[in-house]
Amino acid sequence: MNGRRPRAELIRYWSGRRGSAVALGTLAALLAGLPSLAGWANEQPLRFDTDFLRNAPGQDIDLSRFEQGNPVQPGRYTLDLYLNGNWMGRQRLEIDADAGVCFSREQLRELGLAEERLPAASRAALEAAEPGCVDIQRLLPDSRATPDLADMRLQLSIPQAYLRRVRADQVDPADWDSGVTAAFVDYNANAYRNEVNGRSSEQYYAGLNSGLNLGDWRLRHNGSYSRVDGRSDYNSVSSYVQRDMAGLKSQLTLGEYYTPADLFDSVPFTGVQLASDERMLPDSQRGFAPVIRGVAESNARVTVRQGGNILYETTVAPGPFVIDDLYGTGYAGDLEVTVSEADGRERRFTVPFASVAQLLRPGVSRYSVSAGKYRDERLDSTPNFVQGTYQRGLSNLWTGYTGSLVADNYLALQGGLALSTSLGAFAFDVTRSRASGLDPSHGLGGSASGESYRLSYSKLVETTGTNFMVAAYRFSSEGYLGLGEFAELSEGSGGLGRFRQRNRFQANISQPLGEGWGNFYLSGSAQNYWNAGAGSDVSYQAGYTNGWRWGSLNLSASRTRSLSGESQNQYLLSLSLPLGYTPGAPFLSSSYSRTDNGTSDAQLGLSGALGEAGSFNYGVYASRSRNEGGSSASSGANAQYRSAAATLSASASDGDGYRQLGVGASGSLMVHGGGVNFSPDQGETKVLVEASGAAGARLLNSYGARVAGNGYAFASGLMPYRRNQVALDPRGLAEDVELEATEQTVVPTFGAVALLRYPTRSGQPLLLTLRDAAGGKLPVGAEVLDVAGTSLTLVGQGSRVFLRADQAQGELLVRWGASADRQCRASYQLPEGKPEGQPFFLVESLCRSST
Repeated sequence: MNGRRPRAELIRYWSGRRGSAVALGTLAALLAGLPSLAGWANEQPLRFDTDFLRNAPGQDIDLSRFEQGNPVQPGRYTLDLYLNGNWMGRQRLEIDADAGVCFSREQLRELGLAEERLPAASRAALEAAEPGCVDIQRLLPDSRATPDLADMRLQLSIPQAYLRRVRADQVDPADWDSGVTAAFVDYNANAYRNEVNGRSSEQYYAGLNSGLNLGDWRLRHNGSYSRVDGRSDYNSVSSYVQRDMAGLKSQLTLGEYYTPADLFDSVPFTGVQLASDERMLPDSQRGFAPVIRGVAESNARVTVRQGGNILYETTVAPGPFVIDDLYGTGYAGDLEVTVSEADGRERRFTVPFASVAQLLRPGVSRYSVSAGKYRDERLDSTPNFVQGTYQRGLSNLWTGYTGSLVADNYLALQGGLALSTSLGAFAFDVTRSRASGLDPSHGLGGSASGESYRLSYSKLVETTGTNFMVAAYRFSSEGYLGLGEFAELSEGSGGLGRFRQRNRFQANISQPLGEGWGNFYLSGSAQNYWNAGAGSDVSYQAGYTNGWRWGSLNLSASRTRSLSGESQNQYLLSLSLPLGYTPGAPFLSSSYSRTDNGTSDAQLGLSGALGEAGSFNYGVYASRSRNEGGSSASSGANAQYRSAAATLSASASDGDGYRQLGVGASGSLMVHGGGVNFSPDQGETKVLVEASGAAGARLLNSYGARVAGNGYAFASGLMPYRRNQVALDPRGLAEDVELEATEQTVVPTFGAVALLRYPTRSGQPLLLTLRDAAGGKLPVGAEVLDVAGTSLTLVGQGSRVFLRADQAQGELLVRWGASADRQCRASYQLPEGKPEGQPFFLVESLCRSST
């Protein structure tokens, strides 16, 4: 691998850090620039004017090797393959000296090549080519295969006419990475000490999310440990094993888990579950969006707009067309479709579009099957149950769904429809339950049956911009019981009991007031119960927000009322002002709140970030509260530091009659085949980076993780089943190490620990000045190779060569043409040491003619 671009980047870094000579910067530009010119040659054949290279007479350099692309040494390489700009996975490819990049016919079919669409001459050439080595550039007109070993990728361009229709965001399950065997613990630990009126107490808490990956299986355990005033307790939240079922686009789970909340209320259980995982679908197939159908009379352009914004545009052939890969855009209003014919005529029509959670695209299904035992440690006995749900998009208008839940002495059935109309999106369903074996002490007798009705609605009123994001109403009859309620009311369960909901209404509405005027919002919920008298829970809030270059404002009013009839109104005004416009500039925030019982609170705070990438965060505040009994003041400070191994935090506060101190740490620990590593990141899906000798390099996908001394680093929070770019920043590397690649792409499955290997090259940095036998300079752009014939770099201005010497002495071949009189050989010997502060060795050498 030539590694030219990483070397050039490293030279530029040294130049900025150490103040190297201008000549070195010029050399770096040349080394980076010539491969760039070579990259342009891949677009079309180029001819280089050698007059721009001011070489001595008779030293004209042969640049023909760059006229058809960046020359790459023959061999087998594992490269990220990009087809027409879209990542198609990582493949093992052979680069042949004569045939260029070799593809097998099977690989071309997997990439979507439609052989029946090829010109007759191309089909004949494909049949005649070796099955294991097809040169795509010779086979197809206007096709290109461009290796880029600096980024470990291959850019492949094939005219769209020769390809089958493949969604741009679709990732073949064959490219999903299940990761390697590894164990990890994500932790969040805190310690507090409070002192109130002379009495002190101590509290310790640690939340744990641990896992072990074995092939496609994921073993998980979630729990928490707490210790309060000497009393300890460990709470096990869940323990389960899980794996992908790629063919079914589903997840299989065994152990302690939770049922889906799509139709029935989610409940904890111990058992087995198989459920659809929508994350496995392309983004253009997730959520709800209507299918657009129409007819074009010529080669027409179809444009889809929503609220005046262009969502989608494509060109279609004459005849019927279908657009079924729109991205789900939530609640943003109807779609306006414009068909622009080749002769300038335009036709427009509207497709209604509003969405609720139950809506699916036409032809898309979602299902779940769960079987096991209801889980609640507070109950003496719990029922066994089986639950199944199914949803299917029937058309742009309708989605149907149904479900059933069968348990010991319990049955529930549900059926519903969701609609997308020009008046908004609706979902309506009915659930009927029947239960027996109940504890009569709860007032329902030994058995009960009833219904629950649910109506949901969402709509964007485009003329005013009013957005009914969620509006839902639910009514349950007195005899209706959910599975959780049934378990608590069953005879022999221990009889916890709970309030049984009767009515529930909730709404979230937002209203923009025009450009520069901010936004008004209203949200609230109200519910009452069959066994709680005439009382009801009520909570709602209205507010106004706006932001300007100089700060932001929030004004809100809220009201709450409990079942006991007690109510409270609260009013809040907050203002935030940036104290500067540079990254990390501090913010000054202030707030004032008041309740209708006379209590008020005023607070003033300052917060900001310091250090590289804002790794240190701080905040200080002071507040004063007033109530009927008088007033009190308090103040406090907090700080957080994100290191390469963990996130550390501390806080302190002081007020009238109390004092508090706290410290905390959070992060992740991983054990894998290469050793043990730490990271400040937490998350289910991770990437493990191997870069031998690259200690100190920063993982750009993390806010703080760096390659440790064992050559590994890891980050969390990758998007499963999606292309994730994983990059390393070479700043911080030792001067004798260079990364041959700085970025790769990976598609991890959910919960995987994907492994990416970044090749490195070790050696002492050497700036070598070469002279010919007469003491003259060598031609700029001449190629420098090692004794094995591997291309290393190019000769720069002033006859200087920058390279990495992996040995104290060595021999180089320099050539600027094919004939022997255009080649010479040079030897070098590294000094025993270099002056302090000098980033590389400076050596001069004589290049002797090969003749």
